[in-house]
Amino acid sequence: MAIERITGIVTDLIRHNDRHNIISLFTRELGRVSLLVPAGGGKSGRMRNARLQPLSVIESDVNFRAGKSLQNLGSVALKEIWRDLYFHPVKSAIVMFLCEFLNRYLRESSPEPLLWDYVVEALRELDGRKKGLSNFHLAFLTGFLHFAGISPDLSELERGDYFDMQAGIAVAERPSHRHYLFPPEAGFLPLLMRMNFNNDFLFRFQSGERRMVLRKILEYYAVHYPGMAAMKSPAILEDIFS
Repeated sequence: MAIERITGIVTDLIRHNDRHNIISLFTRELGRVSLLVPAGGGKSGRMRNARLQPLSVIESDVNFRAGKSLQNLGSVALKEIWRDLYFHPVKSAIVMFLCEFLNRYLRESSPEPLLWDYVVEALRELDGRKKGLSNFHLAFLTGFLHFAGISPDLSELERGDYFDMQAGIAVAERPSHRHYLFPPEAGFLPLLMRMNFNNDFLFRFQSGERRMVLRKILEYYAVHYPGMAAMKSPAILEDIFS
């Protein structure tokens, strides 16, 4: 057996049996891991559950036992204290979206410490924001493209070009497959790729444009990571930011 200290972001918590839940963590040290956590109530159970909310950042000692398929999560301490994420109605909707996105992307994951740092910094930014939330999810997804290895090549994009989602490049002719952007949609790409957490609040979209951008960038992710298709939470953000 070996005791290892892990630092993880909670991405999922599901019922396993009467005694245990299974928690999914995106850890800085091990990538994505699934662990058993007691499902009991009482004061200690309520305190533990309060620390295991979606996108909580926790520390725990895990006793890894050889031959055991699911290890047990040890005592939990909060690594980050979120002051506003679960109490602000718009931020909590963004948390729901980010959690679903990460849970689908990280189905199988090796350690990615730079990506882990990016996610934590994004959560810090979201927690501390007083206003300008309508484009935060778009800035997150745009920045995430680099870590996913699918940043689009826009070096040859010209007015009137299509964007081939499968190849990740601009093309003059419409692709033979169905995963592409029409020229008016492709025209948003240079603007979108300049978006980050320092300037996203400056971007203005007309009616329906933000919804289109979100749907198309999620389609782009789903082309390269099929497990990300049919997410449910984007509809909530579309309603909030419409």
